[in-house]
Amino acid sequence: MKKKQLEQMVLESKDDKQKMNDLIEAYKPFIVSCAQKLSGKYLKYGSDDELSIAMMAFVQAVHGYRTENGEFLSYASTIIRNRVIDYYRKQNRQTGKIIYIHKEDCETEGVIETQVSLAAYDEEKLRQERLSEIQQLKDNLARYDISFFELERVSPKNKNTKKVCKDVISYIKNNPELLNQTLANKSLPLAQIEKGLCIKRKRFERHRKYILAVLIILSGDYPYLEEYVK
Repeated sequence: MKKKQLEQMVLESKDDKQKMNDLIEAYKPFIVSCAQKLSGKYLKYGSDDELSIAMMAFVQAVHGYRTENGEFLSYASTIIRNRVIDYYRKQNRQTGKIIYIHKEDCETEGVIETQVSLAAYDEEKLRQERLSEIQQLKDNLARYDISFFELERVSPKNKNTKKVCKDVISYIKNNPELLNQTLANKSLPLAQIEKGLCIKRKRFERHRKYILAVLIILSGDYPYLEEYVK
């Protein structure tokens, strides 16, 4: 299909379900090709999640396309790549398994240019996700009367104190009932910690807000901050 014909069909498909279906059907091989370049393996519709993600990204590209975006297929391949990479990153966070993104040996100048822009996009997206996590944590900590400024002041400094705090965190984290009680009461169960770990509260009480903050991170949805804490 010629460039102008394709652009016209894309624009018409935005509000025409049948034309959208026809466009997807016609460009299924293109969608497969984009996804396989990232996965480095054979993919099959109905079996591989990457293709479902890629197809949804193709539809998104159709709806978001403007003639000033340039050639549609280049624009669509960028959207597909972004979404499939997002999928791989999410899988990586959930499973802890590193997924390698395939790169072809011979890359055209256009592909290299796209990869550079995507690297910038990926870095910015990660930065925004980290900032969002930090803001979410800040709001959550406020409910426990904890601020980032205080955390700097009450964080353990020497090796022995750090170990005591780590032991307290592990003790509470590995006891679901005690963890729920701690988070619900917004305070540490000092007597239980003393008895369970056989340590005096004066060795960790000053750092209770630090310990609470770490427990909040480890028990919440903070994948980036959790890695930092670990």
